[in-house]
Amino acid sequence: MVTGDVARLDGEWGGRPYREQQRSTALTDLGLPFGMVRPLYFIVVALVVATTTSSAFGQELTLADVVRLALTRNERSAIANETVVSADAAVTKARVAFLPTVTLAGSEVLRPYQVEQHGTVAARTNAASGSLTVVQPLLAVNAFPLYSGAKHSLDSARWDELDQRRKLAFDAARAFFALITQERLMSAAQSRLDRANASLADTAARAQAGLVSSNDVTRSQVDRASAEQSVANAVSGLTEARLDLGYVLDSLVPNDVDAPSEDLAPFALDIADLVRRAINQRPDLAALRSSTAAAEAVAKEPGLRFVPTINAAAQARTQDQPLFGTQNQYLDGTLTLNLNWAIWDAGNRAADADSRGAAARVAGLQERALFRQVDVDVRTAVAELVSARQALAAAQEGLEASKRDVDETNVLYKQGLAKAIELVDSNGSRFDADVALAAAELQVRQAELDLRAALGLFPIDGVK
Repeated sequence: MVTGDVARLDGEWGGRPYREQQRSTALTDLGLPFGMVRPLYFIVVALVVATTTSSAFGQELTLADVVRLALTRNERSAIANETVVSADAAVTKARVAFLPTVTLAGSEVLRPYQVEQHGTVAARTNAASGSLTVVQPLLAVNAFPLYSGAKHSLDSARWDELDQRRKLAFDAARAFFALITQERLMSAAQSRLDRANASLADTAARAQAGLVSSNDVTRSQVDRASAEQSVANAVSGLTEARLDLGYVLDSLVPNDVDAPSEDLAPFALDIADLVRRAINQRPDLAALRSSTAAAEAVAKEPGLRFVPTINAAAQARTQDQPLFGTQNQYLDGTLTLNLNWAIWDAGNRAADADSRGAAARVAGLQERALFRQVDVDVRTAVAELVSARQALAAAQEGLEASKRDVDETNVLYKQGLAKAIELVDSNGSRFDADVALAAAELQVRQAELDLRAALGLFPIDGVK
């Protein structure tokens, strides 16, 4: 809906000649100068976005809300849960090797004739029979490693589900902070446009009074055109950020978002302690540990196939006529003990042993690689956070300096001691400082999230 409105407005502005646009635009019909129409156009687009999204929510969207919505509505969370269900079913299937099976069978035989012997009916035209069979495995040594491997795989699936939910939460948090940054960029662009319009109006008045040259007016017009481009880019970025966050949340994003003021990484940056915490907390590392244990257990199974398997079978059968060779016996029972010993299977055991052994070694190497990667992740995240905090402090100082520069340049220009180009430069420098501050704040939040991710935490405490 938002995209369609933006495209429609773009079509109205871009597909008609200048005079036709001016005649057909409602804003100009109200008597507004055309120089104010394009800024108002961008504001209208932003209001379209705000109106569309704010109707779905009546309150500000917080980081905790974003994480909860992502974990409850995004398909990735449900997919991760289904992998656990599948792994649990595999454990149930592996347990079958130790449990009895019960089979009930029945049949009805129809003949076109009956058989008589010595004047007695030996076989009627119909005969019914039934049987009940119970088979109990007594010895199946190779089933134990398969059962153990299935349980380890279930543990791995549970850890992986937690890790997938954690990654989803971080994707939502990053999209949330990207939206906040785009809102700040939009505000900075609009402020720049306001300053450019005020500067142009003042310069035009001074030029009309003969205090400055027409070149000053031209420079102010160039500055305003650049400011309009900044607003257009900010509107596009803001719309895209809302759509990205809405896709992760599977929901419309409200207009009001509440950026957290608290530090997301309030712990001491002791690398050795943080690495120890990460090793103990990372769900992806725990999932690989369980996967390695499962692979090692399954790798033992081929060698145990040489051990014979033993099972016992008990069967009771009955029919509606005497059993063969008897006069009045209608019920019969048997007990069978079966032994199966695969002495030579044409090399199948050896091939499976080699294949599963290699898979177990691969799993172990992957676990070792991730174990080393945890240390790198923590050190990198700490370095990024320290650098981002320093950059934020510098950006804040730069913004304060640019504010003073704008004020001082305006005073000097009105006194005739500064030129229009200096006024334009100060306006552009103020916008650059606003952009640098927004980027620095986003960099700090991204670094905080990276550190929490490296430690195996969720983006915010209390929400999992």
